Amino acid sequence: MSTISTQNEGGLLIVNVVGDLHAAEAVATINRHYTNGVVKDVIWDFTHGLLLNTSDSEFRTIAAAVKKTVDDGYRQGAKTVFVGNATVEYGILRMYTAIAETSGVHIRYNVFRTVEEAKEWIAGS
Repeated sequence: MSTISTQNEGGLLIVNVVGDLHAAEAVATINRHYTNGVVKDVIWDFTHGLLLNTSDSEFRTIAAAVKKTVDDGYRQGAKTVFVGNATVEYGILRMYTAIAETSGVHIRYNVFRTVEEAKEWIAGS
Protein backbone atom coordinates (compact mmCIF):
# COMPACT_ATOMS: atom_id res chain seq x y z
CA MET A 1 0.00 0.00 0.00
CA SER A 2 1.04 3.56 -0.53
CA THR A 3 0.19 7.01 0.66
CA ILE A 4 -0.92 9.30 -2.13
CA SER A 5 -1.17 13.06 -1.82
CA THR A 6 -2.09 15.48 -4.56
CA GLN A 7 -1.68 19.16 -5.21
CA ASN A 8 -3.06 21.27 -8.02
CA GLU A 9 -1.13 24.10 -9.64
CA GLY A 10 -3.71 25.42 -12.07
CA GLY A 11 -4.21 22.68 -14.66
CA LEU A 12 -1.20 20.74 -13.37
CA LEU A 13 -1.82 17.89 -10.94
CA ILE A 14 1.14 16.61 -8.93
CA VAL A 15 0.62 13.16 -7.45
CA ASN A 16 3.12 12.28 -4.72
CA VAL A 17 3.46 8.57 -4.01
CA VAL A 18 5.09 7.25 -0.86
CA GLY A 19 5.45 3.48 -0.63
CA ASP A 20 4.49 0.72 -3.04
CA LEU A 21 1.71 1.84 -5.40
CA HIS A 22 -0.85 -0.77 -6.37
CA ALA A 23 -2.87 -0.62 -9.59
CA ALA A 24 -6.18 -0.14 -7.75
CA GLU A 25 -4.77 2.93 -5.98
CA ALA A 26 -3.52 4.40 -9.25
CA VAL A 27 -6.86 3.79 -10.97
CA ALA A 28 -8.76 5.38 -8.07
CA THR A 29 -6.52 8.47 -8.29
CA ILE A 30 -6.98 8.63 -12.06
CA ASN A 31 -10.76 8.33 -11.82
CA ARG A 32 -10.98 10.95 -9.08
CA HIS A 33 -8.69 13.62 -10.50
CA TYR A 34 -8.37 13.15 -14.26
CA THR A 35 -12.10 13.65 -14.81
CA ASN A 36 -12.61 16.82 -12.78
CA GLY A 37 -12.42 19.10 -15.81
CA VAL A 38 -9.53 21.13 -14.34
CA VAL A 39 -6.57 18.77 -14.60
CA LYS A 40 -4.71 18.72 -17.89
CA ASP A 41 -1.09 17.80 -17.21
CA VAL A 42 0.07 15.39 -14.50
CA ILE A 43 3.30 14.66 -12.69
CA TRP A 44 3.46 11.35 -10.82
CA ASP A 45 6.28 11.78 -8.30
CA PHE A 46 7.77 8.43 -7.31
CA THR A 47 10.79 9.95 -5.56
CA HIS A 48 9.64 8.12 -2.40
CA GLY A 49 7.40 5.58 -4.10
CA LEU A 50 7.76 2.19 -5.70
CA LEU A 51 6.30 0.22 -8.58
CA LEU A 52 8.48 -2.84 -8.15
CA ASN A 53 5.54 -5.19 -7.55
CA THR A 54 3.47 -3.98 -10.49
CA SER A 55 2.90 -6.57 -13.22
CA ASP A 56 2.45 -5.97 -16.94
CA SER A 57 -1.27 -6.71 -16.60
CA GLU A 58 -1.59 -4.11 -13.81
CA PHE A 59 0.21 -1.56 -15.98
CA ARG A 60 -2.30 -2.35 -18.74
CA THR A 61 -5.16 -1.83 -16.25
CA ILE A 62 -3.76 1.59 -15.35
CA ALA A 63 -3.30 2.48 -19.03
CA ALA A 64 -6.89 1.41 -19.76
CA ALA A 65 -8.17 3.75 -17.02
CA VAL A 66 -6.21 6.65 -18.50
CA LYS A 67 -7.39 5.79 -22.02
CA LYS A 68 -11.01 5.83 -20.85
CA THR A 69 -10.66 9.33 -19.38
CA VAL A 70 -9.06 10.62 -22.58
CA ASP A 71 -11.68 8.89 -24.73
CA ASP A 72 -14.34 10.54 -22.54
CA GLY A 73 -12.92 13.95 -23.49
CA TYR A 74 -10.69 14.75 -20.51
CA ARG A 75 -7.06 15.88 -20.67
CA GLN A 76 -7.01 16.42 -24.44
CA GLY A 77 -3.50 17.29 -25.65
CA ALA A 78 -2.14 16.59 -22.18
CA LYS A 79 1.23 15.49 -20.89
CA THR A 80 2.06 13.04 -18.14
CA VAL A 81 5.48 12.89 -16.53
CA PHE A 82 6.80 10.29 -14.15
CA VAL A 83 9.57 11.18 -11.74
CA GLY A 84 11.74 8.41 -10.36
CA ASN A 85 15.23 8.95 -9.06
CA ALA A 86 16.25 5.32 -8.50
CA THR A 87 17.59 3.59 -11.60
CA VAL A 88 15.20 0.64 -11.21
CA GLU A 89 12.14 2.89 -10.79
CA TYR A 90 13.22 5.02 -13.74
CA GLY A 91 13.36 1.91 -15.94
CA ILE A 92 9.98 0.64 -14.74
CA LEU A 93 8.39 4.04 -15.40
CA ARG A 94 9.85 4.00 -18.93
CA MET A 95 8.28 0.56 -19.41
CA TYR A 96 4.86 1.87 -18.36
CA THR A 97 5.07 4.76 -20.83
CA ALA A 98 5.69 2.25 -23.63
CA ILE A 99 2.69 0.15 -22.52
CA ALA A 100 0.44 3.22 -22.33
CA GLU A 101 1.51 4.47 -25.75
CA THR A 102 0.97 1.07 -27.40
CA SER A 103 -2.43 0.82 -25.66
CA GLY A 104 -3.64 3.85 -27.60
CA VAL A 105 -3.39 6.46 -24.85
CA HIS A 106 -3.03 9.74 -26.73
CA ILE A 107 -1.07 11.66 -24.13
CA ARG A 108 2.56 12.70 -24.36
CA TYR A 109 4.66 10.88 -21.78
CA ASN A 110 8.13 11.42 -20.42
CA VAL A 111 10.22 10.30 -17.46
CA PHE A 112 12.64 12.45 -15.49
CA ARG A 113 14.66 12.16 -12.33
CA THR A 114 13.42 15.42 -10.73
CA VAL A 115 10.13 17.28 -10.44
CA GLU A 116 11.87 20.45 -11.64
CA GLU A 117 12.86 18.74 -14.92
CA ALA A 118 9.29 17.49 -15.29
CA LYS A 119 7.82 20.96 -14.83
CA GLU A 120 10.27 22.42 -17.33
CA TRP A 121 9.30 19.83 -19.94
CA ILE A 122 5.58 20.45 -19.40
CA ALA A 123 6.02 24.22 -19.65
CA GLY A 124 8.40 24.14 -22.59
CA SER A 125 6.97 21.74 -25.10
